[in-house]
Amino acid sequence: MALFAILAGWFIILNFPHKVALTPDVPMVRVPVGEFTMGSDTGNADEKPAHKIVLNSFYMDKYEVTNAAYKVCVDASACAPPMKVSSSTHQDYFGNLTFANYPVVNIYWAQAERYCLWRGGRLPTEAEWEKAARGVDGRIYPWGNTIDCKHANYLGCVEGPSSVFDFDIGQSPYGVYGMAGNVWEWVSTLYKPYPYSAIDGREDLNANGARVVRGGSWKLGATEASSIYRAKLLPIAYDDNTGFRCARDATP
Repeated sequence: MALFAILAGWFIILNFPHKVALTPDVPMVRVPVGEFTMGSDTGNADEKPAHKIVLNSFYMDKYEVTNAAYKVCVDASACAPPMKVSSSTHQDYFGNLTFANYPVVNIYWAQAERYCLWRGGRLPTEAEWEKAARGVDGRIYPWGNTIDCKHANYLGCVEGPSSVFDFDIGQSPYGVYGMAGNVWEWVSTLYKPYPYSAIDGREDLNANGARVVRGGSWKLGATEASSIYRAKLLPIAYDDNTGFRCARDATP
């Protein structure tokens, strides 16, 4: 049944015209052009080495994509519904107005990419995600170098997903919410060793292999919630603690 749903979702993704949706109600923030430090020399092996990356300016969603925002795409027959409408904490999650402002979950990689394309954007690269999360001063978390339940929704805090509008003091240097905890976020990038390079094949959207997820979730601890931590999932994987946000290029 799950395989049939995935195949049906791919049919929508491949056959629906690439029509750009007008969604002025989805705020984005501009991340300026410039250099930042990606990775860490003291973290896990796949976070090493720390290295300098220069990125062009880009826009990043201020919030994780919500159930309400994703449902607009589903109702337009441009997106396949989430693989499950329930979560481990809420039997009736997607489509329930109570959770309209909560992050959409149970989305596999191509569904996330399809939604962002429909909106006129794309999934962020792993480098874009990390810069939007930690800025240019090498901090561990979006707000600084220590973590508590006032800043983010990670293991032991809310015990379930939370509204994307929560945790005002947990914003990144650019005003992006929820980049630590709540739900994992898909990025465009294939999981490959550092140093990061946008031209070594890891940004090939048609390539096979595991894709990166970032930011940790409410099910995981402080280490996974850091702006440096990397994890990988097969692109057909989905879970009730995995969602996404969109990015787009900034015009000069």
